[in-house]
Amino acid sequence: MSKAPDLREIVDPPEEIIEAGLNGELVLFIGAGASMLLDLPSWSGLAGLALEDLRSHGYLNYSEIAQLRTLDPKKQLTIANLLAGDNGYSLDLTKHLSGKTEGDSIYKAINDIGCPCVTTNYDELIAPRHSETEDGSTTSTTVYRISERNKFFAKLLDAPGTVVHLHGAIGKPETMIVTTKEYLEHYDHENVQEFLGKLFAKKTVLFLGYGLEEAEILEHILRRGRVKETADRKRFALQGFFQSQRPLYENLHSYYQKSFGVYLLGFVRDHKDYKCLEGIMKSWAEQIEFKKPSITSDLELMDEVLGNE
Repeated sequence: MSKAPDLREIVDPPEEIIEAGLNGELVLFIGAGASMLLDLPSWSGLAGLALEDLRSHGYLNYSEIAQLRTLDPKKQLTIANLLAGDNGYSLDLTKHLSGKTEGDSIYKAINDIGCPCVTTNYDELIAPRHSETEDGSTTSTTVYRISERNKFFAKLLDAPGTVVHLHGAIGKPETMIVTTKEYLEHYDHENVQEFLGKLFAKKTVLFLGYGLEEAEILEHILRRGRVKETADRKRFALQGFFQSQRPLYENLHSYYQKSFGVYLLGFVRDHKDYKCLEGIMKSWAEQIEFKKPSITSDLELMDEVLGNE
């Protein structure tokens, strides 16, 4: 088992990630910590907004909200959804997740890397930019956004411009996984588990935006993907810690490596908090070159898609 690397404000990309980009095998797996850098809500924040929406329409009072806020975000959203339905009210979560642009944010860095992405975020700011040069001309790829689980095919992640919204997307509100029942049914679905299993078996994956607050979601995804420790370093996670949390970081580094084969890369939050993640990804965008996989992968994709029809 490898020792936890030092906590630093700027973390260099591991060689395995750089090589995976060159081989067309890199996938970014993006959580709420990235969108929060653009002031979009976390799961907890979104639940709070949903409850406040109900209060403003007279369906809850402050005392009831205070009691509900002691529950985990999925339960809060589930109860909010049930209360809205009981009162014939349409709870619109998409209004809290729109109106932002990429700008010069962490999303610009993510999109500049250009590799396929998987995200548990509902927003649609992830739009990888990738260009292929053929016969002296450059052709930019278009974004292929997937949010319906019956279209989750791991080989689609060979195509530059692919974004898989694991929990649905605001562009298709009907695909958004909100309640606890939907969440559990979603991850019990054979297509979702097969997608995650093939992703973790065949790709080099970098998790970012999954801090300690989102640890439950990350672990649930890894378990459903049947991820185990391997000799190859194919799964990495960028997480922020305060210097005083060094013992916690070392223990979590060992836990994730032994349990899921995930190598934790810790960065220091003391001075810039999670803004450090933005600086790290901007630096990585300059160092990672993503190239489209070989034609063999295209043939494998065709076989997989046709075999599932």
